[in-house]
Amino acid sequence: MKWKKDKTQSSENQARYLCNRVEETFVHSLSWVLLIVTVFTLIMVLTMLNIMLVRQNRDHADIYASQIDTAMQEKVSMLNSIAGGISSGTVTEPEDILAYVDSMVALDDQVSAVYSCYDENVTIMSGGWQPPKDFVVTERDWYKQAQANPDQVYISDPYVDIQSGGICITLSKATFKNGKMAGVVGMDMYMNDLVSLMEGSYSNSGYVFLTTSDGIILVHPNEDYALKDETGVSVSEANHGRYEKVLEQELKTKTILDYRGGFKLATSANSAVTSWKVISVQSTVHMVLIMIMFIVIYIGIFLFARQLAKKYTIQKVQKLFVPLSSISSKVTRIADGDLNLFFDEEKNSCEIENLINSLNSTIDSLSGYINQISNTVTAISNKDLTATIDTEFKGSFIQIKEALEAIMQSLIEAFSGIREESEMVNQYSEQLEQTSETVAESATNQNVAINSLSEDVEHLTEQTRSITDRAMSVRTNADITNEHLQHSAEEMEALVHAMELIEKSSEEIVAFADEIANISDQTNLLALNASIEAARAGEAGRGFAVVAGEIGTLATSSAEASENISKLIKESQDAVARGKQMVSVTSAAMKQGIDDSLESKTQIEQIVEYVKKQQSFIENINDELKKIAEMVESNAASAEENTAISQQLSGCSQNLLDMANSFRLN
Repeated sequence: MKWKKDKTQSSENQARYLCNRVEETFVHSLSWVLLIVTVFTLIMVLTMLNIMLVRQNRDHADIYASQIDTAMQEKVSMLNSIAGGISSGTVTEPEDILAYVDSMVALDDQVSAVYSCYDENVTIMSGGWQPPKDFVVTERDWYKQAQANPDQVYISDPYVDIQSGGICITLSKATFKNGKMAGVVGMDMYMNDLVSLMEGSYSNSGYVFLTTSDGIILVHPNEDYALKDETGVSVSEANHGRYEKVLEQELKTKTILDYRGGFKLATSANSAVTSWKVISVQSTVHMVLIMIMFIVIYIGIFLFARQLAKKYTIQKVQKLFVPLSSISSKVTRIADGDLNLFFDEEKNSCEIENLINSLNSTIDSLSGYINQISNTVTAISNKDLTATIDTEFKGSFIQIKEALEAIMQSLIEAFSGIREESEMVNQYSEQLEQTSETVAESATNQNVAINSLSEDVEHLTEQTRSITDRAMSVRTNADITNEHLQHSAEEMEALVHAMELIEKSSEEIVAFADEIANISDQTNLLALNASIEAARAGEAGRGFAVVAGEIGTLATSSAEASENISKLIKESQDAVARGKQMVSVTSAAMKQGIDDSLESKTQIEQIVEYVKKQQSFIENINDELKKIAEMVESNAASAEENTAISQQLSGCSQNLLDMANSFRLN
């Protein structure tokens, strides 16, 4: 009785010890689980908070960069419009250009000046400003940069205006005349709007400032950093160089020590239009306060959950631990694969009894299942696929039986198929070897043909280039011919005008000749009267009669000369009329010739463009033929490799057939 009592006490002590151990282990484990869950949740919350703040700061920088792009794109579009107006040729006279640039300045109060400059060192600026004599506009950096990239608008680095003290920039773009670059149009503008935009972000919690692409600070809440002269302060100098690492990666948030003290989040964004940098600096105070609040909340939750779990779980662990040590050790042996044991522990509770019976039944079932599985697998290892499963499987183990049967059936079907497929593969490999040899030979022939075709296309390309050069020469000659025809037409118009003047002068001469004829008639009549009077005077009028005779002779000569002049002038008028008609016909024909020549020039230009496109197409075809030749050559090599592979495949298929025949099938 004493021995039984000692044994009972020992069991009770062991159970109590085991119960305490379980209680301590459970509470300790639960505490760790709660702590891990709490820390993990806190980390997740703080991570999400940090991501939110980082994203917010990045969006903040991106928004300001977008606003700068929007504002500057308007100015770029305005300058493109001005350059288009100058290049269109509609405004050519200096006074018209001056009026045009003055009207452009009036459109935007941020624009201080607009000017059109030319390669002849001519500058026409709004307001009528005249450059000094030593001013060479073509040597200005904005002039050179605009002509170096004629399709783009050049934006200079910001600078401080001497008169206003504000920050300004210069925009410039190349202009053209008759399709050739002739000058540059420029525009000076104030950055007051952008400066006000940056200054509007200044607050106790953060700020946004602007730098050039080289890192020169333009606008900053610290006046010592803001741009005041031509040099300015770079990010490597301001705030002990802490801004510099922010510019290294766009839209990557960095934690920096601010010039006003305290750690802050900084993010940079690029302006796509100007390549300037926008840096957003925001305070981390809110994040730190929220972090502290969440830490306090989660520590309270952890302590409350731990105390509650300890109170309600320890009461549930009582008298069930005496046989559990033995059961635990045997279960460990089962887990190690030892099924040669039996659970005979004391059944001090219904739960323990059911557990022991279940474990013993489990061992018996597992032993039967393992024996059947072992026999089946042994038969498979001996290449015997005729074995069957006779043991009854229950519950989830039915899936094992079905899986084994499915494996057996799959193996039978697989090896049956392997036998058939091996024979077919053997046949196909022989056919593949023959086909690969044929393909390799065809690929070689194709490669030779394509190389020949490629050479023909290259010859055609050279001929097309020669045609292009000749067509361009014809176009040049047509331009020269048009100029000559135009000059001849102008001279012909001058000739028509001269003939009209000759015709008018001839009419005046005819009228003058008629007057001479009248005078001659009157003079002849006067001479006749004088002769009559001289005859009456007798000897005293003889001398006067001689004079009257000479006057009559002169009148007769004058009448004959007048008649000859009238006849010559008539003939001249007829000749001028015929010449004028011929010149008119020639002038009309020459105008028609000019029109035909211009139309021919247009057709020649179309021919040049068509030939250029044809040349481009032929060159593309030549490139594609070369690629095809490379692919055909590669295919030939692949076909030869396939021939070798098909030979190896034939041997492998025979080995596979021999292996399949070694299995016994139903």
